[in-house]
Amino acid sequence: MHQGKVPRGIERQCPDSTEGEDDGLNILRDAAPDALTLGLVAAACAAAILLIVLLVRGRGGGPQPAAPIDPGEVARVDLAGIVRRLEALEQGVAQVAAALPATVQGVGVVRFNPFPEMTGVMSFSLALLDGRANGVVISVLNDRQGSRVYGKPVEAGASALKLSDEEQQALGLARGRRA
Repeated sequence: MHQGKVPRGIERQCPDSTEGEDDGLNILRDAAPDALTLGLVAAACAAAILLIVLLVRGRGGGPQPAAPIDPGEVARVDLAGIVRRLEALEQGVAQVAAALPATVQGVGVVRFNPFPEMTGVMSFSLALLDGRANGVVISVLNDRQGSRVYGKPVEAGASALKLSDEEQQALGLARGRRA
């Protein structure tokens, strides 16, 4: 560096003030950066503490004491909630129990080949029964010309229509018996 020159960026120019004049801002210019930072942090902390005090006073002097908890009341509320949930569960179980007998509960399938001239087991009989052994037996017979589908009703485990051996086997499987 050359003597007599002030490095750029540090040069101070105060066009409105003259050397030696005290405008009240000399303290800030002459203060060390660490002291200035410390002073600003202290002022911020004081402002935060003042704000907290004012907020607490605005609430009426602090948190209000909680009302005493009655254990008996808590137990009654909890028990009432449990009773409501239990009643809802019982209603749901009752609905399922009422619908269950009408749902398909037994399924039996027997595959067979009704046409000896064809290879493969492409035909089948399917029995679908509800909880009261009511339902249907469906048979599908496949050959080279097409397919034929037959449906026969079942009531109380039997059909008023004549069932083939394969249909009887499927019905037996659906009822839980091995035919």
